[in-house]
Amino acid sequence: MMASIPVTFLITITALLLRNQPVVGDMFSASADLANTFRLEQQVVNVLGELVAQTEAKLGIIRQYLKDYESVVEEKAASEGEFMERVAGNPIHAYRLMKRLYFDWQTVEKEIKTDNWRNALRQLEHVRMGAKFPKEEDFFGAAQALVRLQDTYELNMTQLARGNLWGRQTRAELTAQDCLFMGKHAFNAGAYARAVEWFEESYILAGQENNRTLRQDQVMEFIQHAINMHDDTLQQTKKRHPMAVLSHTNSFRLPLKEKPAGVQRSEIIRSRKYNVGKHITDQDDATNFNALCRGETLLNDKLLAQLKCWYDSRRQPYFLLMPIKIEQNSMEPAIYSFHDVLSDDEIETIKQLAKPLLARSMVQGRTGVGHEVSNVRTSKTAWLPEGLHPLLNRLTRRISLITGLKTNPISDEAELLQVANYGIGGHYAPHHDYLMKGKADFELNDVERGGSTAFPRAGVAVKPVRGGAAFWFNLKRSGKPDPLTLHGACPVLLGHKWVSNKWIRETAQTFNRRCTLDANQ
Repeated sequence: MMASIPVTFLITITALLLRNQPVVGDMFSASADLANTFRLEQQVVNVLGELVAQTEAKLGIIRQYLKDYESVVEEKAASEGEFMERVAGNPIHAYRLMKRLYFDWQTVEKEIKTDNWRNALRQLEHVRMGAKFPKEEDFFGAAQALVRLQDTYELNMTQLARGNLWGRQTRAELTAQDCLFMGKHAFNAGAYARAVEWFEESYILAGQENNRTLRQDQVMEFIQHAINMHDDTLQQTKKRHPMAVLSHTNSFRLPLKEKPAGVQRSEIIRSRKYNVGKHITDQDDATNFNALCRGETLLNDKLLAQLKCWYDSRRQPYFLLMPIKIEQNSMEPAIYSFHDVLSDDEIETIKQLAKPLLARSMVQGRTGVGHEVSNVRTSKTAWLPEGLHPLLNRLTRRISLITGLKTNPISDEAELLQVANYGIGGHYAPHHDYLMKGKADFELNDVERGGSTAFPRAGVAVKPVRGGAAFWFNLKRSGKPDPLTLHGACPVLLGHKWVSNKWIRETAQTFNRRCTLDANQ
């Protein structure tokens, strides 16, 4: 099998992975699909709005008829017989009676016979023709994304429920019922610590809503059940594995019957310590990844002081007038950002080429054979053949000039350009790209909140900047894998993320990046 150079070229659009396979398309994993779904809902709302207007007009006519009648019965009388004589003896009442039952009734009868509901149903069926409505997997996928975002970014539960997304206040809020569902989702995933926090927020909101969406006593049952499950699981785990380091998502350090969830969560956040480098645990990888996604700095001041930015023409006439803007993100492994690699027009062209080809991203199967859809990577990707548009060939040449590597996919020097679009909480869990020598990731848009590419062992994160590119080698010069290149895509918290990837093959770089016999280099 032909390996690829440990190089990654990531241009802000954001993408990763394997060639498109025909997969059942979900709607939550790509922002392009979400935008189409909102447009679909706009059509549904237009039909419903028209139905409401027609129904209110119909009810208005009926109410007016009743109001006219009520003006008659306001005549006071000692008995029904006296009332009838008084009304029948009044020529105005008599006229209005004839008008109501002859003229007004025709209008009321016509409105009653008109079936606006059937017409609205036909319009809704027309809207649904050829359109995709969310399915159960989309609903659960959206819920899982919210739980993931809260966990990764340590979002304050109360602020999140009130629409505050990491300092950005929005008008989107959660109800007590929504928080209860999130708690159920976390509970079913075994994340009992998070489940208790969601249930407790649901209890608070239920009180503030005056039990509008559900009652507090209902929520209390879920809280008690989750606390019992958390404490029982914690006790059993400590008996079997006394030295086990538990995930803070699944379990707190102490039973919740001894110390409340809010207090323990605050203690966990304050006591965090980070380790970077080669000799760290899987738990360290997860902790570092989340910290980097939150924008925390893991490198010490001495290492940060060594990082530089500069202009470089690469001794190429192509870059004489507009040299490359290079930012050094890490020294070991070497990770660089190239700024202003793509123009706005080029970005839009790439996105438009990719949209009709997007399919759910896949990862290598758990058995090592084939590929499968997995929750470790929620996005949609497309592969763009070189002959699809002249821009792709120009971009291949540009990447070659920037990196100094051969990048022609037709000559098996690199993979085709891959484009990825991330949806609700879209992410890619930390992984290695050892099959690829080098990788260039091109960012096709700025992400308002989240969406960085984080390297938990290197202790750095590269923020997505529209038109920029991130680049690193996945393999050492010796051809050995570089474990420090473990990387992942942080969940998109607010906004959307488009990225394109270019994987460069190792075997084509014999004279461009010479190998070494030292396995450590």
